[in-house]
Amino acid sequence: MAAAVTASSFRTTITIAGNPMGEMSQRCEQQFQRAQNLRTCDDYIRQSSKFPEEIMLMNQQGGDWRQSFPRCCEELEQMEDEECRCEGLTQIIHQEQQAAVLQGRERAEAFQTAQALPGLCRIPPRHCSIPSLS
Repeated sequence: MAAAVTASSFRTTITIAGNPMGEMSQRCEQQFQRAQNLRTCDDYIRQSSKFPEEIMLMNQQGGDWRQSFPRCCEELEQMEDEECRCEGLTQIIHQEQQAAVLQGRERAEAFQTAQALPGLCRIPPRHCSIPSLS
């Protein structure tokens, strides 16, 4: 798996040039499993991509993104390698994409959230470039 790292004084971006099957490297797969497959991050990404009326309904059903966010950051921190964090987030987005869970605007929001998530958690890298499955 090739990775390009671009660094500046403000931002580090990791670009994953993965294989077309979306498989993770063995090292990252182990870290991903230790971090509970970033399950809470998956929940957070799905919840944060919803729109106000859907968020109100989810809050009534007990799903609150404000509770998921700190737990998601903890899961990401459990992954030691920056590259693996991006691979893990890419895995989540690709699974959602293959399952057609998110469509249209929600899908675009989910991509943006996943790409920015490490930066929002204040852990490196600041941004992940996640390729679309198309």
